[in-house]
Amino acid sequence: MSEVEGIYTAYLTGAAGQGMTMFVFRDGKIAGADIAGLTFSGNYEVKDSQLIGEVSFRMPAGSQSITGASFEQGSGNIMVPLSLPEKIDPNETYLFVTPIGPLNAKFVKNVSFGENVAD
Repeated sequence: MSEVEGIYTAYLTGAAGQGMTMFVFRDGKIAGADIAGLTFSGNYEVKDSQLIGEVSFRMPAGSQSITGASFEQGSGNIMVPLSLPEKIDPNETYLFVTPIGPLNAKFVKNVSFGENVAD
């Protein structure tokens, strides 16, 4: 099992605001959701202690992204490339350049798979 596998809270900041998303990294797959109802899916692989992959999502009609982009109509798939260390540092801010503008993210690992969360 890879060091990255687990459930994370991602704290996101863009030009127009802030957000929080939960992500699951497991078996090369990424899944996530935020409080506004956006869902995220993607894939990754670990090479030389780096997580390389991509995440996609869709913006709904009448919404505005934290990057500042507005959507009168719903968007198609928005693909965001990922490049992170395999061991994500919760104190580090990571820059992501998305097709709708840049954003910064901090990832906090809540639990690793196989951990006994009751301890």
